Amino acid sequence: MKPLLIRSLTTALAVLLAALLVPVAQAQTWTLQAGSTLGFSSTFEGAAFSGRFKQFSATIAFDPAKPQACTLRASITLASADTDNPDRDKMLPTADFFDVARFPQAHYQGGDCQPDGPGRYRAQGTLTLRGVSKPVPLLLHFSVNGADALLTLDASVPRLAFAVGGGQWASASAIGLDVAVHGVLKLAPAP
Repeated sequence: MKPLLIRSLTTALAVLLAALLVPVAQAQTWTLQAGSTLGFSSTFEGAAFSGRFKQFSATIAFDPAKPQACTLRASITLASADTDNPDRDKMLPTADFFDVARFPQAHYQGGDCQPDGPGRYRAQGTLTLRGVSKPVPLLLHFSVNGADALLTLDASVPRLAFAVGGGQWASASAIGLDVAVHGVLKLAPAP
């Protein structure tokens, strides 16, 4: 081979290797801060009610410039459900509803956040509740305030798909078939 061709191939190979060694930009990792909330609402015998989970954790990686690379993971302690109604709160941990003796936590894992308007995204993910895993998409709104961020999320969970409130509670006249979930997550950059 001619020296010029060898030098050109060597240069091209060096450029290619350098490009492969450049780290791929990753989404910013965020940590959950105090004051974050995760609530739910539905109906019971025709009357609206709402509640919240007092204990949950989340790991979030999100960059508005590259939303498709997002990751959303959450664990929810089901026994921490509180609806401000002692009778209902005693029922939720039982085998008819969350069955916390067998399934103490629910888990969500999602990603592929697609833009859906200014600051709004749709994420695809899977909810695991009572040992059942089903797709549950999230509607997200992400905003940055200085170094911190706020992520609000909304979802609709078809409770019977997860065997929550079956049997005598399966009718929509007893409990609404869809449970609305709403979260307000206060975030700070992970160290």
